[in-house]
Amino acid sequence: MSSEATTTFHSNADAATTIATIQRVLADNKAKVLGQSPDATQIDFQTRKTMLNWELLGRAVTTPAASGSDVSISLDVHHNRPPALMDGVKNRKAVEKLAGQIQSALGA
Repeated sequence: MSSEATTTFHSNADAATTIATIQRVLADNKAKVLGQSPDATQIDFQTRKTMLNWELLGRAVTTPAASGSDVSISLDVHHNRPPALMDGVKNRKAVEKLAGQIQSALGA
């Protein structure tokens, strides 16, 4: 069973606004940006370690659409961390929570 979790959503905001919001939410969550494409439509990041969770590796991809932008977010276990049986379930909850935070910040 794969531990990667992915979710997508549509934003009525343009791509630049959506990207800026994603960057702000990641900063608010103390995530570390590991890299991004020159236009920032793809952002690779690492979540912070907590008492109950190891770091997760993530990717947020923003695609301009006719009426706003589409966002795809994925999270997976950090490659330097041991896998656990419930990683897939925990990652699904984490990616849905992150997507909800971004959507709330966008006012969607």
